[in-house]
This record gives sequence, C-alpha cells and structure tokens, in this order.
Amino acid sequence: MAGLLSLLCFALALGGLAFAGGGLRVLLAARRLNERLAGRALPAARAEDMPSLLRLPSFFVARGRDREEIEAKLRLAGFEGAQIVDRFVLLRLGATAAGAGAMMIASRLFWGGFLARPLAVLIGAGLMFIAAKQALQLMANHRARALTSEFPFLIDLMLMMLESGVSLDQCFRSIIKDESAAAPRHVKLIAMLVDDLDRGMSYEVALDRWAARVGIAGARELAVLFRQGLFQGVQLTPALREFADEFTQRRIARAREAAGQIAVRMVVLMLLFFMPALFIVLGGPPVVTLFDTLKGMRQ
Repeated sequence: MAGLLSLLCFALALGGLAFAGGGLRVLLAARRLNERLAGRALPAARAEDMPSLLRLPSFFVARGRDREEIEAKLRLAGFEGAQIVDRFVLLRLGATAAGAGAMMIASRLFWGGFLARPLAVLIGAGLMFIAAKQALQLMANHRARALTSEFPFLIDLMLMMLESGVSLDQCFRSIIKDESAAAPRHVKLIAMLVDDLDRGMSYEVALDRWAARVGIAGARELAVLFRQGLFQGVQLTPALREFADEFTQRRIARAREAAGQIAVRMVVLMLLFFMPALFIVLGGPPVVTLFDTLKGMRQ
C-alpha cells in the first residue's frame, strides 16, 4: 500500500510539472501578444532578448563548438529560429530527466525503491542525453538525403524554364505554382524565398537565407551563381548543366556506395548464419568417426 501511495505521489508530481509547463507556455504567449498589441514586440532575432522565464541557467547553455554543431544540425534538419538551440537543449534536458524518471519507476517496481539501482538511473539518463543528439543527427541526414535527391530535378526544371526565356524570378514563381510535385521539399524552401522577396528583402539577403535553409553542399554555390546571373549578367544555363551533372554523379556514387554496403552486409550475414551450418555439415561426420575410433581403441 505504501509503495502504491509513493508511486501515486510521484505521478501527481510529474503531472503538476506538466501543468506548470503548460501554464508557463500560455503565459509567455499572452505576454508576446500583449507586446505586439502595444506595438513594442521584442526583436526575434536577438537571443539576449529572450524572456527571462525561458533562459536556461548558464551551466546548461551550449557553448563553443558544441553549440555550433547543434546549430548546424538543427538547420540541416529544417529547424530555424533565434532560440532553437536553447529549445533543443531544454528538450534534451527534459528527455534526460524523463529517462531518469522512467528508470526510477522501474527500480521502484522491480527492486522496491526509487534509488535501489542508482547506476541504472544514471545509465537511463545518459542514454537519453546521447539519444537526443543522435536523433537530431538522423533527422538531419534524412533531410539532407531527400534534398540532395531532389536537387537534379529542381535544376533540370530551372534549366528548361531559363532556356525558354523565362527570367529567374518568374522561374521561382512558376516552380511554386506548377511544379510542386517534382521537388516538394525544395518547393517549400523556394516559397519561403519568394515570400522574402515579396516582403521587400534584397536578392542577396534572400538568396543567402535560402542557401542557409537548404544547408546541403552546393546550395551556397548555387546562390552565388544566381546573384551573378542577376547582377553581373552571367549565363546561368551552362553552369546549371554542370550543377545537374554534378548532383547526378553524386546520386550515382551514393547508389554505388549503398550497393557496396549491401554486399558487405550479405557477407556478414553469410558468415553468421550460413557458415556455421556448413561447418557442421562438413565437419560433423569426420568428428563423429574420430570419436568412434577413439572409443573403439579404449575398448
């Protein structure tokens, strides 16, 4: 009975923390709304202007190379915002606490106390702390592969439109309007580029923001090429053909690499599952004969 009461109290404490977090979120949303209505909204691009309630303690804030790595992975995974790194760190700490709490509950159920196995609690927290970054890496790799696979189709579309006499700005808008099925991920990013241009942003800044959103190899070079075509009169079609060939070769190389990995995996599987059975079939009769001979010699 006492154990059930302790478990209930722990669940109520977790529920209270969840409700407190929800209330804090509503409070911050109301605060931002009031500031916008009053005409004095905080600049979103400055991390030092974050509400004090969302600021992490300095001990938990990511710094230096770790912060740069997390920021690059978040950008490659498609997440943006001035506070996105701190939010990821906050979610990571929450996942770590959840892992520790789950192991404490398991320790209470199986061994009779929340801290009966402190090493298991530390292992659970550490695994969740590491898994958060690994999950972010998987998301970034998945998005990078998807964008890279769509890049040749996007460049081919732009190449055909530019060869037909369409300007670069009209090319962007036509892709958004009529060609969303060919490269759906890139179409969303180009739509954000067009929105930036419609809000009065210069082509240099808008193209730099587009390249940062794409985040894969070749995006910044393509943005530089677009700027040169717009302001220096550089012919875009020959360079776009080279880009299309380059990305096609990358896809072929990646397919060959995947095929090579499959061959290696098949060899490993054969060694694990096929070779032992083959050794038993081939070596079993001689071993049995040898043991029979030794047994006969003893008699």
